[in-house]
Amino acid sequence: MDINFECKKCRRIFDCDVGGITLPENSDRPRFEKKIFCPTCGELTIDGVFLTELGQSQLTEATFDFDNDSFSGSFEGECQGCDQFLPLNDLGLCDECAGKLERDLIRNRDWVYSALAFGVPESKRDELRKDIVKHHGEKLELIAPKQKKQKKKKSNKRKRKK
Repeated sequence: MDINFECKKCRRIFDCDVGGITLPENSDRPRFEKKIFCPTCGELTIDGVFLTELGQSQLTEATFDFDNDSFSGSFEGECQGCDQFLPLNDLGLCDECAGKLERDLIRNRDWVYSALAFGVPESKRDELRKDIVKHHGEKLELIAPKQKKQKKKKSNKRKRKK
């Protein structure tokens, strides 16, 4: 099975044949039959790569048993993020907007909702966030920033008696 990765060292995006994929019950990380090889850096561990959006879809397809007739993984429609008619995921987002959402979740430290943060130990989550900010900036791309509540100003002027 080919999975799409991004090397953390050289930032190269590449496909790698990892063979069979299993999800052990006592771990939240996938186990690959073959080793991960970056064309530039050589052999890597799962901690040495990022799973791209395409890689996430490939891993999901490989590890979950979907009936291809009843669930194709995507459908055509209007993207909830950009309003273009494109293939959509289960959230109604195109690939580009799904990537933006994923990065925004990581920027906001919403680890529970992030597929990219799945399997990343708590001790390395801030490192993942720093990498996202380094490559894509601090600004949110899809999620609206939280509005700070404005305090009503009280007037300090006293009314004069006539």
